[in-house]
Amino acid sequence: MAKERTRPRASTRFVAARYVARELLLVFLAVFVLLLVVGLSARFIGFVQGAAAGRFTAEALWLLVAFRVPEFVQVTAPFALFIAILLTFGRLHAEHEYAVLAGAGATPGRMIGWLFAVSVPVAVLVGLLSLSMTPEARRLYAELSLEQLVDSELDAFVPGAFHIGSNSRRVTYAQAVDRDANRLGGVFMAERRGAVGVAVFAEAGQQYRFPETGSRFLELVNGVRYEGRPGEAGYRVTEFARLGQRIDRQAPVPMADVRGFDTLALSLDAPEEAAELNGRIAWPLMSLIAALAAFGMARPPPRAGRFARTLPGVGLFVAYYLALVFAQEGLAEGMLPLAVGLWPIHGIMLAIAIWLVTRSNRG
Repeated sequence: MAKERTRPRASTRFVAARYVARELLLVFLAVFVLLLVVGLSARFIGFVQGAAAGRFTAEALWLLVAFRVPEFVQVTAPFALFIAILLTFGRLHAEHEYAVLAGAGATPGRMIGWLFAVSVPVAVLVGLLSLSMTPEARRLYAELSLEQLVDSELDAFVPGAFHIGSNSRRVTYAQAVDRDANRLGGVFMAERRGAVGVAVFAEAGQQYRFPETGSRFLELVNGVRYEGRPGEAGYRVTEFARLGQRIDRQAPVPMADVRGFDTLALSLDAPEEAAELNGRIAWPLMSLIAALAAFGMARPPPRAGRFARTLPGVGLFVAYYLALVFAQEGLAEGMLPLAVGLWPIHGIMLAIAIWLVTRSNRG
């Protein structure tokens, strides 16, 4: 008889847990996709503008976006989870479903367990990204930016658009671009060489490589070259049938960015690397601690709507995030002891989360 009585209660708790987890997961996915699309769209527009300005080739555009996706997911997932918990449990409180669940035997501890059924997988994903995938994506992004974005000035030419290269000393323009044949049509080039300005107009141009040195040149056909000091008379005008113009870009300067280092290669003795390691560990911890704080803040005041705690909750999450950012900068600059790391910030936020949960379920 005892077993027959406990089966319905266990089944009811399972249905309630599945209901809460499903509602939380649906809201989380909706908020996460919305934030991710907004963030990536803004970044994509920046990349498109960069490609139009000739800072890198159009072919590299999708690779740049792909290398930024892990970092966007890593940053967006904890915040989306926090907002999802506020909205989901705020609705349960506002529509008295939380009281019904509590009356059926769902204690706050059991609801936290249901909550962590969604939060822990999200935290594991965030940890995988912050410790492994995002650093590798940052390294590939830096290499692409430095070495593969613009292999030569010709690769950056956009038909009908001006391109600035060679340390902003040269301006180039092409009316037509044929990348397959490495040919340009309607070419204009202007360059400053100290106090002397040089301008070239040509009907067409074609890129070639000098075999002995490997240097790239743009061979201009049927044009005019002007050379002189701006504002003074006496310009030298030269008509030509063919003119070779060197277009090699400067060699890229390697960047030693600790954000692209492998996690196992980071040293705890170097302040900048120790700060980076603490920052990577902070992301999954922040996901779990912020989730607990959101559960404690979700209960709205009497006669308030389900969104009453959204703004204060966002303020708390932003304060937590900024505290981690400032503390990480302090570690990198040697202002905070490396042995302490970011753990005091996590400890304070965990204490606040526990206090919020206790106060919310008091009585």
